[in-house]
Amino acid sequence: MVDWTYRILHDYFRVSQGEEFLVLTDPRKEDLARKLYETARHEHLDAALMVVRARHRHGEEPPRHAAEAMRGSDVVAAITSWSITHTDARKRACEEGARVATMPGLTEGTARRAIDIDPRPMRKVTRRLAEALTKASEAELITEDGHRITMELEGREAIPDDGDLSEPGSFGNLPAGEAFIAPVEGTAEGQIAVRSVAPDGLMDEPVIITVEEGRLVDVEPENLEFSLLVKETENGDWLAELGVGTNPGAKLVGLVLEDEKVYGTAHVAFGDNHTFGGEIESDVHLDVVAVKPTLKLDGKTVVKRGKLKV
Repeated sequence: MVDWTYRILHDYFRVSQGEEFLVLTDPRKEDLARKLYETARHEHLDAALMVVRARHRHGEEPPRHAAEAMRGSDVVAAITSWSITHTDARKRACEEGARVATMPGLTEGTARRAIDIDPRPMRKVTRRLAEALTKASEAELITEDGHRITMELEGREAIPDDGDLSEPGSFGNLPAGEAFIAPVEGTAEGQIAVRSVAPDGLMDEPVIITVEEGRLVDVEPENLEFSLLVKETENGDWLAELGVGTNPGAKLVGLVLEDEKVYGTAHVAFGDNHTFGGEIESDVHLDVVAVKPTLKLDGKTVVKRGKLKV
């Protein structure tokens, strides 16, 4: 039977028999992780399930013994409550040749909607969009009620999170489906209106974020956990990422892992970006998602009110 666990192994990782496969999880996500582990065993992988204490926030390092296990594995699937995507442990595992997928906050619904799909069409549009971001010198993002923000991209390389985790050292989220880039630090200026905020979830009304010289200076409303984290964490207020969602199965549900992948959405993130081409090191990496945006690269429209034009 082909289900989301089978697709992870064969459509995304493209595993081979005998590979050392680590499923890293915590008690809150152990049931989902165990499903993937059992499928891996059935597919004749040398599989291990490691359960560690849940982290406290996105971007917090896993324990040292988990980091060592990641570096020693061929393939790592991290189904955890909080993201380890932007951690040194993940980065070093990839440098050692491990293929890593991070799935922070994954639910059964997200897995069925956005992982259990044919990823091939998504890969094509994601790669085209990443190429356009890489070639661009400047981006302008226009969101609800005309709020707009600009940033420089010159010299930065975009990453196509397209679900192809078959090459040594590759990494990405699952569900996949975004092209993202680390803008030049200190260049972002303007406002963005967003509807999904990590870690708070979906908002009934847009949250307005103001950025000056690349750093967050205001959030309306202020009574969000997001606001507290970016302001109280060292370097958490830096605008660190610009991305566009490309997954046709993803829906806006309040889980940023899925929300940022929704086809035609745009997101920015605050905090760490040193793991994907930026210069900011922080203990947080928090994404916020805008719906039906317009994105212009060097004046050319590549997303128009949520419709991709690449």
